[in-house]
Amino acid sequence: MMRFKISILLLVVLSICAASRTAKAWIHVARDGETLEQLSNFYYGSPDKAIIIRAANGFMHPDDGSVLQGERIEIPGVTYHQVEKNEDWYSLANRYLGSSSRAKFLAELNSRKVETSVAAGQIVKIPYQLLYIFAPDETIKSVTRLFMGAKRSPRWLLAYNLKKKKKYGRGDALLIPLINVEYTDAAKKEIDKRKTRQFSQEDKEAQIQAVAQISKLRESYAKGKYLEIVVIGQKLLANRRLTNPQKVGVYQYLAFAYVAFDEKPLAESAFRKALELQPSMELSPITVSPKILQVFQKVQNKLLSKP
Repeated sequence: MMRFKISILLLVVLSICAASRTAKAWIHVARDGETLEQLSNFYYGSPDKAIIIRAANGFMHPDDGSVLQGERIEIPGVTYHQVEKNEDWYSLANRYLGSSSRAKFLAELNSRKVETSVAAGQIVKIPYQLLYIFAPDETIKSVTRLFMGAKRSPRWLLAYNLKKKKKYGRGDALLIPLINVEYTDAAKKEIDKRKTRQFSQEDKEAQIQAVAQISKLRESYAKGKYLEIVVIGQKLLANRRLTNPQKVGVYQYLAFAYVAFDEKPLAESAFRKALELQPSMELSPITVSPKILQVFQKVQNKLLSKP
C-alpha cells in the first residue's frame, strides 16, 4: 500500500496549495524558440526562476529548457488579497493555504508576525503553493535551498507542511509556499492585453475541452489515478471560463484525491469551495468511501453552523 501511495504522487502544483487553485497562475502559450529561462526572465525579471516553472508544470524538457510551440505553460504567481473587515491571519491562511495552522507562516512571508493584526484594506500577498515531489538523491535541505534560498530553514518548511515526518526522500510530496513569484510590470501589461483579446469562439472551445477533461477526472477516479486528478484539476481551475457547476465537479474530485493522499486540510478546503458554490451539494455513501464522507460532512457541518 505504501509503495502504491508513493508511486501515484507526481510533481505538480497546488497547489496550491494549494488545495483549490488558491494561488494565481497565468497560462502562457509557448512560441517557437522560447525557453523556460526566457519565460522566467519575462515574467519574474530573472532567468533563475525557470526551475519554478519547470516544477509547477512537471516538465521533462531537455536541459536547454526549450519548450514546444503551442505548449500551454502554467506560470505561477502570488495572489494579492485586500483584507476585509474581521479577517485575520488565521482566516486568510484557512481560506488560501488549506489550514489556519499556517497563519504564522503566512504572516512571516509578509514580513509580519501572527500576533499583529491586519487592517481592513491592507494588501496581503498569498504564496503560490507548489506541490513538489522529491527526485532521487534530493533532501529536505537541498529542496529548501533550491526554492526558498537561505531565508527559510528546512525546519521551517517541515513545520509549514504540518507533519511530524522529518526525513524526506524519493517520491515524497511536500508543499512549498513561494512568495517570490511576482510578475513584472511588462508581464502584467501583456497579460491584461491578452485578456482583452478573448473571443466567444475561444470560450466555446474552452468549454468543449473542459467537458472532456472533467470526464477524464471521473475516469481517473474510477481507476484510482489520484495524482492524475490533481494534475488535471489544477489546470482546469486555471481556466477562468469554467461554469460554477464545472468548478464544483473539479473541486469535488480534487478533494477525493487529497483524501487519498491523506492531505485532509487540502481536501477540506476543496470541499468548502465546492459547497460555497453549491450549498445543496451531497455525496452518495454508495459511490464514495466513508473516509471521504467523513471529511465532507465535517466541512458541511462547519458551514451549516455559521450564522
